[in-house]
Amino acid sequence: MKNFIKLIVPAVLAVLVFLTVIPEPASAQIPEPNAAGVATGHVHLNVADVARHTAIWISLGAKLIPAGRLQLLTFPGMIFLLTERTPTAPSGETTVNHVGFLVHDYEDIHSKLAAAGATFVLENTEAGQLIASLPDGTQVEMQQSAEIQHPIEFHHIHLAASDQEGLRDWYVKVFGAEASSRRDMPSAVVPGGRVDIMDLRTEAAPKPTRGTAIDHIGFEVADLHAFLDTIKAQGIKIDLGPIDAPALGLRVAFITDPVGTYIELTEGLDNLD
Repeated sequence: MKNFIKLIVPAVLAVLVFLTVIPEPASAQIPEPNAAGVATGHVHLNVADVARHTAIWISLGAKLIPAGRLQLLTFPGMIFLLTERTPTAPSGETTVNHVGFLVHDYEDIHSKLAAAGATFVLENTEAGQLIASLPDGTQVEMQQSAEIQHPIEFHHIHLAASDQEGLRDWYVKVFGAEASSRRDMPSAVVPGGRVDIMDLRTEAAPKPTRGTAIDHIGFEVADLHAFLDTIKAQGIKIDLGPIDAPALGLRVAFITDPVGTYIELTEGLDNLD
């Protein structure tokens, strides 16, 4: 029982901290849901210095919404949250290898990342593509695109798994995503972005995400109670919740995907203003 309390209390506290956040127009960032009531929501990062990383994300094009102990950093299609906690591993060692964006100007974003102290894993000027590791280990991919409406837009979450199609099918089944592919990788697409599944590049299994640079990913759902009933009928375990915060109009719960990616489900994030 003592061990259970040690495990559950930090998770509950983290949720309560999140529920005290009253963002400004976050609703403009979350798209209309799919037929299953699902759209992109947020990505939660662990960083050693929130102020430093807030400045980095703003330099990359995020809109800052101060919220007490947390900062909401919004992009078209996704909200990023920061918690001041030294991550236990970089994202490249976990099931969430990196998060990806489309940008108008490759050279501009490259310069901003270099100024932020990022290290470059991949640089392809001709293709307008790079992958960089931010201080504290969150990997980001930037791909130049002339088709986007903003200087930078969220594009994808990149997971790593040995059974690529099996994990893609799990996201399709659970979140009502569209089965797709990109660069010969299986993908699950929801409004606002996509989950791409890359093959493992090492023999070692990737680490679960909790406590690491990318602590968890999030999806916004239209009716959390109904959604939880549906996925429980599919045999999905609910790790935590649902937890209600009526004063804020928020409801949250947590699940874990088959490879160890921690996932937060929110209802009402799109209505906070």
